[in-house]
Amino acid sequence: MKTVLGLIACAAVGCTRDAGTSRPASEPAASVVAAAPTIDRPALATVPTALVGEYAATWDPATGVVGVEARFTASASSAFGLDRGAEAFARDVEASADRDGAPWVPVVRNGRQFEAAPCASGPCRLRYRYALREAAKKIDDLDVASEEGEVVEAPPSTWLLAPTRAPRQLRLRFRVACPEGSRFVTGVFHSEEVPAAWDISIDDLWTSPYTAFGPFKVRSVPVKGGSIELAVGPGKTAVSEEDIAHWVEASARAVTTYYGRFPMRSALVMLIVSRGRWVGSGRTLSGGGGTVFVRIGERAMPKAYRDDWVLVHEMIHLTFPSVTREQDWAEEGIATYAEPFARVRAGLVSEADAWLGLVEGLPNGLPAAGDRGLDRTHTWGRIYWGGALFWFVADVEIRKRTQNRFGLEDALRAVVDAGGSNASRWPLADVMSAGDRATGVPVLRELYEAMASSPHPIELEPLLKSLGVELSGGRVTFDDKAPLAGIRRAITRGNEPSAPAAQH
Repeated sequence: MKTVLGLIACAAVGCTRDAGTSRPASEPAASVVAAAPTIDRPALATVPTALVGEYAATWDPATGVVGVEARFTASASSAFGLDRGAEAFARDVEASADRDGAPWVPVVRNGRQFEAAPCASGPCRLRYRYALREAAKKIDDLDVASEEGEVVEAPPSTWLLAPTRAPRQLRLRFRVACPEGSRFVTGVFHSEEVPAAWDISIDDLWTSPYTAFGPFKVRSVPVKGGSIELAVGPGKTAVSEEDIAHWVEASARAVTTYYGRFPMRSALVMLIVSRGRWVGSGRTLSGGGGTVFVRIGERAMPKAYRDDWVLVHEMIHLTFPSVTREQDWAEEGIATYAEPFARVRAGLVSEADAWLGLVEGLPNGLPAAGDRGLDRTHTWGRIYWGGALFWFVADVEIRKRTQNRFGLEDALRAVVDAGGSNASRWPLADVMSAGDRATGVPVLRELYEAMASSPHPIELEPLLKSLGVELSGGRVTFDDKAPLAGIRRAITRGNEPSAPAAQH
């Protein structure tokens, strides 16, 4: 295949996928998956799959149009598509055989499919214009296309016409050029073969990270095990750029303190300045990379950033492999459960405040009348706090069975070390199996079997009391003489000798 050349790539940033925009109230615990797999997950793949297509895209902020030229191998076949609802904004689509002098012919759209006849018999070329700003205004969906002031956000699946009949493991490569004053940012992983380009499988394209065009300020934030590309959209804020970068670094440090390292070699944190005094409203989108999208209030003061939990919650989503929709509780639950303890270990919140949030929230995750288990009860309480309850019960039980030598973080670190992150899709059984192997006890599998398809009520108050956690007058107190007080301390601060105290 010939390589599309001649474009200067815009700055990019990493990203991942998530759906929680408001803090969960409370959820119970879930358990381990049914049958353990017979093979271990290897570390991230080493042999890249073949390229089927290469794109050169040019962003024009004056018109809001992305111009795209692409070349495809014979494996692409003749059918191409975009994200659902995005196809109406592809204009002037033409195709030709990939040889000198071959004529360009119009491409026919049949419903959601674009049929490019020249691609049916061999390598071919496509060219088209995509009205991205118009799509953002009319679709107004962050996961497809949205207009955020001067910024236009849309994952590449919205504006890259992709082969729909080619093997889904084949790769696509794209470059993006922007005029001076505008940037392109994406959480898609950079190509390991070609500078200033991004590679993604066809399969991952359909769940690809948040990506945007606009006048971003971009910087790299080093983290243990990788780096974060921080992209801040236009707008004045009540804090400095350095303050914002420090907040992002501190949030990432909380994640690495709990997990041992950052789960991805790179990720994008995209911050959009909005009205208000708050920090929050976050989402994560992943697939072949990862992006965390968070809105920050223009009048948010330093305390709002210090008190924020949303960014840590969203970053924890990057650590957990993407599972099926019926098992969203596992992804949302771990982000809900691990976040306060990650922040404690990074010195961002006090132990009492961390436990207060759990004590008040976990009852929302207990099964109600008619509950059919975590996999089959898709209420807000069960997804967020039911998932958190699952991981909480698992953490306690792992520590009881191992005499407090191992905890849940050891299971989760093993998943990350095996290449698991939100950029990849795993069966939940593989996640549970990897975790159980790391701790040496089958707690995750057994708990999943108990809670996946059955209400399996948890006696939450006696469990908390055994840990020495009591709620009185809206405050949490600790009883260090409680039978499981040592487990509570290890859950809170880990088995490390010490952790920094919260600056409150």
